[in-house]
Amino acid sequence: MPVIVGASAFGAFERLLSSLCLNEFPCGSGSWRTSTGGEENVTQFTVTTKDYGADRVPAEALEELVTSITSPYSVDYSWSREARQLREMAVKSPWLLSRHFILEHFKSLRIVDKNVTEIDQLMLQFPELTELTLSANLLSSVESKHLPRSLTVLELVANKISDLSDLCADPPDLQHLGLSFNKMTTVSDYLTGEHWPCLLSLDLSHNSLTELQDLVQALQTLPKLRNLALIGNPLALIPGYRGYVVDSLRSLIILDDSQISADEKHHFKGLARRGDSIHNEAQILVTIPSITGIPKPPEYDVIDEVPQYPIINRYYYVEFLFLEDVDSKKEINSISEGDNKELEDIDRSKVPMTVEDVSSQTTSGGEKTVTKSGDDAESPSTALDTQGPEGGPSDEGLHSSTGLQLKSYRTQGIQWTEETLGNLDVGYSQKLIIDDLPALKQCLEEGLRLAVKEDKVLSYPPNENDDTVSLASHKKPAKGDKKEEKKVDKGGKKKKKEPEIELVHSPPVVSTLGIYTLDLGALNAGDHVTQEVCTCDAIERVVPNDESGESDSKKEKKKKGGSEVEVSKSRKGKEGKDKQAGKKTIKSAKPDRMGSSTKASPAKGSTEELSEGEPAPPPPPLTVAVRVELVKWHTAQDSIPREEPLAT
Repeated sequence: MPVIVGASAFGAFERLLSSLCLNEFPCGSGSWRTSTGGEENVTQFTVTTKDYGADRVPAEALEELVTSITSPYSVDYSWSREARQLREMAVKSPWLLSRHFILEHFKSLRIVDKNVTEIDQLMLQFPELTELTLSANLLSSVESKHLPRSLTVLELVANKISDLSDLCADPPDLQHLGLSFNKMTTVSDYLTGEHWPCLLSLDLSHNSLTELQDLVQALQTLPKLRNLALIGNPLALIPGYRGYVVDSLRSLIILDDSQISADEKHHFKGLARRGDSIHNEAQILVTIPSITGIPKPPEYDVIDEVPQYPIINRYYYVEFLFLEDVDSKKEINSISEGDNKELEDIDRSKVPMTVEDVSSQTTSGGEKTVTKSGDDAESPSTALDTQGPEGGPSDEGLHSSTGLQLKSYRTQGIQWTEETLGNLDVGYSQKLIIDDLPALKQCLEEGLRLAVKEDKVLSYPPNENDDTVSLASHKKPAKGDKKEEKKVDKGGKKKKKEPEIELVHSPPVVSTLGIYTLDLGALNAGDHVTQEVCTCDAIERVVPNDESGESDSKKEKKKKGGSEVEVSKSRKGKEGKDKQAGKKTIKSAKPDRMGSSTKASPAKGSTEELSEGEPAPPPPPLTVAVRVELVKWHTAQDSIPREEPLAT
């Protein structure tokens, strides 16, 4: 059936009525109902037993064609409970089906997904209509003067309604009003007992309502309200949402399709009087306990002697995108008003870690490192899933596809060790307080985008030409430090204290190992916790020449598809030199923490080596355990503020 754009409600009903084929076989009074004698058309006065001849289809057979599900003449009856009865009547007594009779016959109509844009005045022709469903249409407003006065149930789900002023102008005495999945932001002025004195059930779920206290104050004027649905609105994300509604609307029986128990009413008793503790903000607790499947760094497989420098440190962490919390906004605002030196006091768990965060960490040998400053120092990007030219990250991943301004959060960087074998205990837990509830709802619908990243930092002693200034040389010695400049060894001789070696280290090279998007839509639908062991989509890493030991000539050979014989001797010699240089560059990045206890790779012919032709086992999947909780109050006592533990 073709769908007309911009149809009226009554026009959509007429098309549904025509689908019943009331005047076509096997319904109606067609030739299949007349005898061979050519008598006049069948009426209630002419039909007798003598008219049923051999060429006539019995009424029982016609009725079976209408009622049987497998009949080729079966049609859709789901749009009204009276549709099947009307069609059976068209077989038994077709002379009764006048227009006035048909309009009086219908008591329920379901006009769903028919592109209805208005409820026209012709809908008043249904004198007995009690239930009207106009869901999944294009209604932006509803005029109550065009609704039948006998109406008790009105469903307007999944439309484009944002204003209820026309609907509340002298509406019928409805007992149920369904307005879920619309575009309403405020309804406090219209959903009052003055307009809806008989309303028993109200569905406002999945809209954009944010003012909880104003809405509850209006709903308190509905004297007969027993069933209420508000889930899916931004206000339902508030911790004390359910408790405040239960204690404020004491006559409610069902809230969000969940029956209110006597224990629940008892636990939330008194919360309605603590309106000052109800703020239009939500609390999200993000917990990341562990990462598994981190690949083994290549420097752990080095078997040759390597120089002491540069030292390679690799830090692994999880980075995710979410809305900026209230505490971070306050801290940033206070810093912008003060001196820039206060920037160092910001909570590192809430502000993305920069180059200085990685560089300030002490190496395993106890040597302090200093970040090389100047034009060559580049700050790492916080993009999750995009890379710029030359394999570097870009900033495009920081923004939501729907325009949300998201902030990057990250866990503390942890190094790979032979004891953990890539299974790192992160122990990250962060509570975020979000005051932009509509943006939070949209953010939960998009999901939590996270990435497992690696920061590779090279540390080496400073050159004479470096501009790096020794921090130790600028330290003023304390009064009691002069006597401690020299130490006494076992032989009784005094020796000078060895100065700390301050290493220069390059900006971290950021690599994305895997990405994942955690679905958080269940939090909008009423769930309080979403947890999952996320198996990340691995990102193919671009290994630089100095790390892979692969020369340019070898790459050219792969591109051209040539064999090793086709490479000239001079290029072969150059390739060998490049390989040696590559080994010294990267594989020399053996961390000091390994010392002389370097674990060598299995020698050829050993039992640990894979036999020829046997495929290597696949690497373990890269997984991140994530738990996201929408904080909710379980009793009225939860409204009392408590000191929160510091973020870890």
